[in-house]
Amino acid sequence: MPERQAPPQAMDSEPLTLMRALEWAFMLFAMLAASYAFALQRPVETLSWYLIYLTALGLFVLRYGTFLSAVWLAGPLLLWPVLAATSYFWSETPSQTLRATIQLTMTVLIASYIGGRFSIFDICRGLFWVTLACGLVSLLAILAKLGIAYDHNGIARGIFPHKNVLGGRMVLLLICSILLFALGWNRPLVLFAAGLCLVLTALSRSATSIVMMFGLCALAPVLLSWRSPGPMRLLAYLVAAMVAASGAWFVLSYGIDPTGLALDALGKERTLTGRSVLWDFATGLIAQRPVLGVGYNAFWDGNAGSFSSYIQYVMQQNLVNFHNSYLDITVQMGFVGLSVTLATGVWFGIVALKVLRHGGDATAALPAFFLAFVAVYSLSEYALFRQHSLIQILLGAILVASIRQAAELSEARLESTLTALGRGAARSPQSTGWRHS
Repeated sequence: MPERQAPPQAMDSEPLTLMRALEWAFMLFAMLAASYAFALQRPVETLSWYLIYLTALGLFVLRYGTFLSAVWLAGPLLLWPVLAATSYFWSETPSQTLRATIQLTMTVLIASYIGGRFSIFDICRGLFWVTLACGLVSLLAILAKLGIAYDHNGIARGIFPHKNVLGGRMVLLLICSILLFALGWNRPLVLFAAGLCLVLTALSRSATSIVMMFGLCALAPVLLSWRSPGPMRLLAYLVAAMVAASGAWFVLSYGIDPTGLALDALGKERTLTGRSVLWDFATGLIAQRPVLGVGYNAFWDGNAGSFSSYIQYVMQQNLVNFHNSYLDITVQMGFVGLSVTLATGVWFGIVALKVLRHGGDATAALPAFFLAFVAVYSLSEYALFRQHSLIQILLGAILVASIRQAAELSEARLESTLTALGRGAARSPQSTGWRHS
């Protein structure tokens, strides 16, 4: 008979002690600050990261064994700050590159520590609570008609700096809600959170997030039934097909232009204005310095007379990135930086598939869901290779936690195999009629 799955309460790796409570508070607060929930209050955001750094250094010392092991597992991610630091020597603004490199290094180390101390299930719960809190506050701000809750076009953004950030956070909340619901964890609260996701995504009018919502609802039954019996998988595929058909019906019934929606999700417009022009600027910059780029975080320096200030003047917006991770990385770090990023994505995908294949509960699908989310979300937002970014923290934390879980699953399978072989060897003399002398 298959082993009975442990109840959700037993999946936390350690009992709640004072030290464990501090680590939970640290993880939740780091996720909250990295979500850009404080981005509209810059002094609060700056103070928050000073506090996170001080707490992190203390935890690194107190848990140095776990910290070093986690850093070892996240080794390839350290290439990112190393490459960023190297770009100091050709950066157009060396002081800005140095400061951003220190911040990126701390971001990677914090992510590694979280992945070394928390399981995938813990990280999923932590992300659920943080994004749920941000969603509730955003909804209240939108309903109260607060000025900060809307952008210059009157579109809802909640407590975040951009509508796409609000939409992206709600997609992450929906991912956690689906996995926790499948696990049976606090289902009434999870259903409420899923409803909140849909409402806020609609209010944000983020085309990228809307596309991801439909895709996620169609993909979820397939991934969650990966190891189920044949009839259950067939039912899941039918549900996925029904969701996809419902999305198509919605588009046709309400006269939505799917081509325009897809173009908007990719940052393109039919008139070739807006983000398309911004992407054209990025393409021209890449052509000038294709191999190593202009230096980490060195382009958007904000100095008068710089090319970045010219782009801001042309676009009539206070831009700080190209709204595309792949373009931003290539402008800053060239094709070398983009290659490192894509290689990390492939490595993450291999680990995610290993966990998904052998995982014992629904949260084993979190790495796969997250990778799919990042690949699409990066088309419209600068999220990767970025300091103090929630996506960057989740990338490292989920990766380290996934490697740990994959190793534990391999050890468990080996132990189970050896136990079965031992039992078989113990029974063999009786079954074959051998007799001890």
